[in-house]
Amino acid sequence: MKYSTKFTLILIAVFFYTDSFSQKTLELKNSNLEGVSPEGKFWWWNSVTRNGADATFSVEDFDTNPGSQRALKVETHQLGDKGYHLSSQFNQKFKGKEGDAVTITFHAKNKGGNGKMKVVIQSDVQGSYQGKDFILTEDWTKYSHTFNLKSNSNNQGVKFWYMTKGTEFYLDDLTISK
Repeated sequence: MKYSTKFTLILIAVFFYTDSFSQKTLELKNSNLEGVSPEGKFWWWNSVTRNGADATFSVEDFDTNPGSQRALKVETHQLGDKGYHLSSQFNQKFKGKEGDAVTITFHAKNKGGNGKMKVVIQSDVQGSYQGKDFILTEDWTKYSHTFNLKSNSNNQGVKFWYMTKGTEFYLDDLTISK
């Protein structure tokens, strides 16, 4: 009996130790771009064109990441003065503390390849902006980057900037883990 109690306590300690250091996917609503509103737009996503930027944002239900039913398709016609003038934003915010490691993983592709996309993480705190550029291939590819948050905020958010004119971007299966 004495050994089984010690063994049980050791197992519990190992579980909590391992659990505290493992990455957890945040529970985010429809972040994988499967849910569509009655208006034909993705729930929890907002697309932005400003200062001369022009693009067509649509739901792609044919050419999707394997295992997915829908993807975000962006046909870029004209870029704005700044990268953020043509973007898509996942509108569900999440909590984070300065120094937290947050990994953004997504699947994407670009018609013809070589399209430049930037993933951005930012909160409502000035100076929290961070971004990572990706040059996409013409095939569905998994991309990932880990950011260390620069601010304490309950309003951490993720955006995608489209930085190549005259092409088609496809985005699918976003996960945010910390």
